[in-house]
Amino acid sequence: MINAALAFLILVLGFVGPATAAELDDAVAAAHRGDYATALGRLSPLAEKGDARAQFDLGFMQAYGWGVQRNPAEAITWYRKAAEQGLPVAQHFLGLAYVNGEGVRPDDAEAARWLARAAAQGFAQAQFMLGLMTLDGRGVAKDPVQGYALMVIGGQGGVRSAARVVQKLALTEAQRGQAQEIIDHWKPKPESSLAGVANPRAEELLGLDRHIGEVVDPSTWPASAIGVIAVAHFSTGGWCSGTLVAPRIVLTAAHCLLNGAELISAGNVRFLAGMNKGTPASSTAVERFILAKDFVPTLKDKWTLDRSPSDWALIVLKDAVPARPVAVKALTREELRAATLAGTISEIGYGQERRYSPTALRNCHADLGKDERLLLVQCLANFGYSGSPILADINGSPAVVGIFSAFQEEARLTFAASASQFEAAVRELIETEAGPAR
Repeated sequence: MINAALAFLILVLGFVGPATAAELDDAVAAAHRGDYATALGRLSPLAEKGDARAQFDLGFMQAYGWGVQRNPAEAITWYRKAAEQGLPVAQHFLGLAYVNGEGVRPDDAEAARWLARAAAQGFAQAQFMLGLMTLDGRGVAKDPVQGYALMVIGGQGGVRSAARVVQKLALTEAQRGQAQEIIDHWKPKPESSLAGVANPRAEELLGLDRHIGEVVDPSTWPASAIGVIAVAHFSTGGWCSGTLVAPRIVLTAAHCLLNGAELISAGNVRFLAGMNKGTPASSTAVERFILAKDFVPTLKDKWTLDRSPSDWALIVLKDAVPARPVAVKALTREELRAATLAGTISEIGYGQERRYSPTALRNCHADLGKDERLLLVQCLANFGYSGSPILADINGSPAVVGIFSAFQEEARLTFAASASQFEAAVRELIETEAGPAR
């Protein structure tokens, strides 16, 4: 598929020589299979020679620590070189860096400037992000009509989050008519021939492939303690991940135990630990649930960010799981930043792209929200990771520091319940409920 995409780009863009195309192809393929040395060896010379796509890929590897020490500032250098040449995805990632303060000082105006350039060229994720900023008046003048139009155009380009935002916007009929005029007459304005590399579903560049993360061996710890929360007759579809924190206790997200807005029956749930290509190392029935006391069940399309800090639950199993549990530890803001700098923040779960084997997302950036109940994680993410653990090394051993609740895929930002919300409950349950296998 990568070869086909690159061949198509060669025909469309007409400026990529066969040798360069082959090297880019080899670099992307090598990075996706974890051969980072080969990827860097292919990309670095091309980036130095000025190839914008190689510059972006090199920046991406720097940003996420693929084969090198994570270096957001160096990533910005390469993103900027590619963005200035008109590569839309580089402009988008540079805009996100200014939004999130990754490698640069946060600057909404500068973020909006780069996102606007990518959006004008047809990069759907940038249209979505610029739409959000326009609706809020961040970095640009507040304009509900323009923000609505950008949201719709981004949604037409494949951004799934756009429809949920648009549904909640209260515009007058006149405003909707004005927005529709913008939508009907919108056309991409390419800056260069690189505008063709604007499809967020393409696989010729890193960061655009939805099959993200590194497949890990489910027989090795801590992946062996992480499994699938399997729900029978789950009418809304989907699946979740969970982590064994004691022989008979699993930690997951509270919303994983809902069918619509109703709590599902414990008898309809099993924990499948160490799932390997669809075959679990063990399958255990569930005895009961313990949800956060302040968790409020709600429909998925009614979810708001203020619910994420309480989005955690404990599952008591009927039988012990023969796997080593993972400890739970709440970290301070300073400890999280230190773990981020050390490159030890990670996540392991069963995402949409690989339902039946665990995927690890490494070298993530984590910080606490303003009220310290919410964990903000900048990492690659995808649907299906709900309930998966945010991990950090504590004295050389991974521990659960948060539970994946929700994410905004366009901003690569994950929202997790901080371990400060459930550490005491886990400890209390282990002391009073956990015991030998029955």
